Amino acid sequence: MRTTLLVLALALGAALSGVLAYRWLGPTSPAGEPLPALRFTDLQGQPQDLAQWRGRWLLLNFWASWCAPCMDELPHLVEAQSLYGARGLQIVGPALDDPEAVKPLIARFRINYPVLPDYVGGDNAMKQLGNTQAALPYSVLVDPQGRIVETVLGGLDREELLGLLQRHLGP
Repeated sequence: MRTTLLVLALALGAALSGVLAYRWLGPTSPAGEPLPALRFTDLQGQPQDLAQWRGRWLLLNFWASWCAPCMDELPHLVEAQSLYGARGLQIVGPALDDPEAVKPLIARFRINYPVLPDYVGGDNAMKQLGNTQAALPYSVLVDPQGRIVETVLGGLDREELLGLLQRHLGP
């Protein structure tokens, strides 16, 4: 009995330590902060400033060709751009990847939003936006005034993505 209680107490202590460590050391949410000035390289090697989409809802989705959850998310992002583009949404996909690795995926998934394959720029931007672990996928929703309203670390399924957009852009 004492051994069982000791094991349970140690397990509870370990779980509590894990939760506290995640809260203190895990990703920080920059919600409410202005989007920093970020620049990425596009497929043609040209610099693209995110400021060009100011005045629209902006969903940054950091991804890579080697990331399985990212591949699961791509069809939902394509659908969301189709559904919400006319309502002011612009999805932009900074890829922590090589342009040659993402080109076939753009065709395969019929990606209908800008893809910016810039490993170094994407990695640095994610860290500035609270993803200090550099885990993928990572999504950042920015309002038309340029303020970060929500971040999501990890893959979004269709319902989660549409729910996120409906909360902020309406049904």
